[in-house]
Amino acid sequence: MVRRVLEIALHVDPLTHGDSEALGGQQILIRELVRNIQHHGYGVDVLTTRANPAWPEKFSLGHLGQVIRLPQELPKDSIQSWFSLAEAMSSDALQWMKSSGRQHHLIHSHYWISGLVAEQIHRATGIPWIHSPIKMAEWTQRQGDALDEERVKVEQRLLGEPNAVVVSYLSEAEIIHQVNARLPVYVVPPGVDPTQFFTRDAGPVLRARNLSKRPVIYVGRLESARGLRQAMETLATLSLPDNFVLMVLGGTEREIQQGAPVAEDYIRIKNHLGSHIQFLGGMPHRAVAPYLAAAEVTIAPNQGPTLGMAVLESLASGVPVVGTRVPGVQDWIENGQDGFLVGTDAMEELWGKALDLWKNPVEARRMGYQGQDKVHRLHTVKHMAEEMTACYQEVTGIGRNQVGIGF
Repeated sequence: MVRRVLEIALHVDPLTHGDSEALGGQQILIRELVRNIQHHGYGVDVLTTRANPAWPEKFSLGHLGQVIRLPQELPKDSIQSWFSLAEAMSSDALQWMKSSGRQHHLIHSHYWISGLVAEQIHRATGIPWIHSPIKMAEWTQRQGDALDEERVKVEQRLLGEPNAVVVSYLSEAEIIHQVNARLPVYVVPPGVDPTQFFTRDAGPVLRARNLSKRPVIYVGRLESARGLRQAMETLATLSLPDNFVLMVLGGTEREIQQGAPVAEDYIRIKNHLGSHIQFLGGMPHRAVAPYLAAAEVTIAPNQGPTLGMAVLESLASGVPVVGTRVPGVQDWIENGQDGFLVGTDAMEELWGKALDLWKNPVEARRMGYQGQDKVHRLHTVKHMAEEMTACYQEVTGIGRNQVGIGF
């Protein structure tokens, strides 16, 4: 009989294309996880919300998987409204489970809003439950930001009932152990698909973008926590070679229009940098790969914790990364080996390291290939699926003695 997992990811639809909205690392991770654990004999049902009424209620995702979109919609940037929707979504989820007639062996929730629904299903059915907290508010708070106390209480409560927690890197486990030291914590690093991100000929991208030399690249959202604005402001103070270009991949259609940013602070910096910067906007995930592989170096100026998918994808593409010492960047870079790490307030040092590599392609290639080798050894989607499957087996009691990756 097929072992079946109920993955709950209400805040992200793993089938979002990312051409009109920013595609986050969690969407990529959940999609690749769902696809690859099926190779280990798991059937997977992914519960998410219907962000677009034109999208079908159900859609296949792999030979043993499907995405089910609940009728409720999560309003963007309205966390308080999510609390009021949790009960209705829990009811919808339980009703779907009953009508589907499927037997689920495990629940795996991603992020706190999914955890609220998983909590209710776990209580109603007794099915074992694994929770992935993903950027807990108390952990990701930046100086000056208001802390949502209600969300903090919910996130801490959600660490009281699960059978286990799965995190992406060790530093995430610290706050969890402070809340519930007895809760088993499994560390399962994210994985990259090496058939999608690999070394490529840069020529097509350079010709398409009218570049005479490989650019420096940034891939990610444009929100302040990502540090792009701070990095751009520092770059604007430097004397740059004529053929230097920073290529920015990311942003929604509301943020980037016709190759130009909409926000006033980004417009001001772009006008100052002129031809030294190109905004490409958001694009489907697969379309990002050729641009990453065409870069000389990637910058990751994040100002707070992140998943770091762009870091791993850059390394898989043979491109070194210069980033900040924050969780999700520092976890994937070996300083001085496949990239460099600097402080969050050290944008001049970040650009010093990035420009040194940009000016020395031989060294950049050498470091990039070291990173590529590391990803192939440790951080592919195959590794991620194997480690997550071992976690699932231990929590459900199937294959309990085969592996021990928790602590």
